[in-house]
Amino acid sequence: MRRKFLWSACIAVTACASLWAADWPSVGGNPQRDGWARNDKYLSKDNITKGQVKLLYKFKFPNTAVGLDALSTPIDLTNLIGWAGFKELLFVGGSSNALYSIDSDLGEKYFETKFDVKPSGTPTALCSGGQTASVVMPGNSMGRRGFGGGGFQRPQPYVWAVSSDGMLHAARQQDGDAKKYIAPVQFVPAGSKVSGLNTNSNVIYASTVDSCAGPNGLYAATLTPPVLPDMPDMPLVKPAEYAVTSFMTNGSGFSGPGGVTIGSKGMLYGMIAEGKGNVAGEYNDTVVALDPKTLEVKDYFTPSSKMPALKKGVAAPGVTPALFQWKGKDVLVAGGRDGKLYLLDGDSLGGSDHKTPLAVSDVVVAPDADFGGNGIYGTFSTWEDEANGNARWLYASIRGAAAAKTGANGPAPTGSIVAFKIEEKDGKPTFVQQWVSRDLVSPAGPVISNGLVMALSTGESPRLAKKDGSAYSVAEVEKASKPATLYILDAATGKQLWSSGTQITSFSHVELGYANGRAYVSTHDNTVYAFGVPTER
Repeated sequence: MRRKFLWSACIAVTACASLWAADWPSVGGNPQRDGWARNDKYLSKDNITKGQVKLLYKFKFPNTAVGLDALSTPIDLTNLIGWAGFKELLFVGGSSNALYSIDSDLGEKYFETKFDVKPSGTPTALCSGGQTASVVMPGNSMGRRGFGGGGFQRPQPYVWAVSSDGMLHAARQQDGDAKKYIAPVQFVPAGSKVSGLNTNSNVIYASTVDSCAGPNGLYAATLTPPVLPDMPDMPLVKPAEYAVTSFMTNGSGFSGPGGVTIGSKGMLYGMIAEGKGNVAGEYNDTVVALDPKTLEVKDYFTPSSKMPALKKGVAAPGVTPALFQWKGKDVLVAGGRDGKLYLLDGDSLGGSDHKTPLAVSDVVVAPDADFGGNGIYGTFSTWEDEANGNARWLYASIRGAAAAKTGANGPAPTGSIVAFKIEEKDGKPTFVQQWVSRDLVSPAGPVISNGLVMALSTGESPRLAKKDGSAYSVAEVEKASKPATLYILDAATGKQLWSSGTQITSFSHVELGYANGRAYVSTHDNTVYAFGVPTER
């Protein structure tokens, strides 16, 4: 009887893993892709001034890079109670079809889960044929909040990954078991290039891009969790089930490394550069709102200006929309290939004509005509400055010189972070540019925490193709790239407060991870670097 009671207690806390809200569960930090580590006070201007920010550790994973893909964006689970006690865990996907976890505090191996599949085909700079998607789990970036998913979902104790054969794997957070509790299911076509996964209410979303394995689209897998037995070592009462549905763009995939963004009511939002749909017609950096279950188009916004044309086989600038609250409503920020930013009402994306945004910025970065890579990339970051009247800030990563005057932080011809305030004018929000950062090489999406901006100069070559439009080889991109550098900037001025210097020895191909005062950088040589303040946790 005692054994049954203990097993039942374990089930009550989701299979012996007592979960707190994840502090960085996906690309962009949360389902809204807002890049804001809320309530995180570990890292501050004070400990930067005191010289306390250091390289805490670097961990080399037994992964093999496939094309330009290596390790995915790190995600972090603040507190897990398992067989080894309380743990904060970091998870990354591996391009050679694996899921890895290390102890976030100690930088020591926790588990390694290999998926039984090998990358296929000959890797190119655009399509590697390996595992490409960043991994995901339920949660938020609001810090330690106890049980639950921050208003978005009741957490399931799994990390989801998509291997190169298109299978969706659910690995238990506490031990990496990806077979016993939920069997893998065919999710996307084998060989697909999948951008960052997202999840909400037991539905996992994946966007395929760059036509690496046929048409591009969005896929949704709705999970019915398994029914666990009353006693351990007994078969499942009922196995888990998935229902998979899809939405094809008939053109490009969803823009940016995050795929889709999830609103407070569960609606999905994403930008489609080119294609055609039955509801929105011709896509032209069109932002669509999709039903979270059926993936039917419920609303859309298409900019009036014609965007630069895409070239088959060549990547294009793209940023995943971010969502925030403005006067109690969902508002999205999107970035077009015209180099402009758009603010959209989540309940009426483009008004009655589907072409009218809440606000549009001046050109932030001008497009170029020779595949130099100018444009808006990655993910946004946005936050409310409670100490200064809840001012709403927005940060965007660009490649190429900013159209506006750079100011006190020096010239930035290669790339930079550009900062705006969202201010009300005549009853409507508007963009007011504040600063341009120092020069950065192909910057990843920024992260905001405690008045500080984490800015990763990835070092990856910014060019998308040769001047004649022909593709670079993997080796040519690797040769043209430089080691990454992490910078910490003052969120109000863009002033550089700290730099990692030459400590990182390879370039990065993915977004930043961040949680509890630690910034995590994944590099092409299969290493994760953790920077922060040494503390007793």
